Amino acid sequence: MNNEDIRVIKTKKALTDSLYFLLEEEVYSTITVNKICENANVHRTTFYKHFYDKKEILVYLFKLTGDDYFSTDIKERINNPFQVLAKSFNKEELFRIEMKQQDDKEFKKIYNDYLIEIVQNDFKNNMHCLEVDHTVPKSLISYVFGSVLAAFIEWKMNEHATINSQHMDQIFHKLLNVKARE
Repeated sequence: MNNEDIRVIKTKKALTDSLYFLLEEEVYSTITVNKICENANVHRTTFYKHFYDKKEILVYLFKLTGDDYFSTDIKERINNPFQVLAKSFNKEELFRIEMKQQDDKEFKKIYNDYLIEIVQNDFKNNMHCLEVDHTVPKSLISYVFGSVLAAFIEWKMNEHATINSQHMDQIFHKLLNVKARE
């Protein structure tokens, strides 16, 4: 499928707009592909030509709303991962959705997995920018970084911690000694 075809663009936009609207109205776990399609006025078979399931369209929506993450300098992304994530994804357009979805475990899992994956891949793709002890295997760093990020998110949710992203970055760097090269 040609993603540059105007029909493909319009259909994907209609479907993602529909999901966005539904996420503001009801919790993700109750939203079905049928509801997304009915709201978008798109046939179900057309939905499946563009997306595998409702999880894939949700991740696609996250990608659209999180474009700012990669426009931030790599040094900033490495040195202040939580602040950059907060700036990139805590936009007003996502805030209403996050408020509605705050107790939906399925939504939270997909969202957190997505954040961890993009940061983990970002680290993996930018190893040359990292300052770490030369005895530490470089391939291990992205795994450790991703798991620590996952642990932070889990901890914050389970403990209902009210800690800002700047403080999370400080704690994070006390746990992991990883910095961007100057």
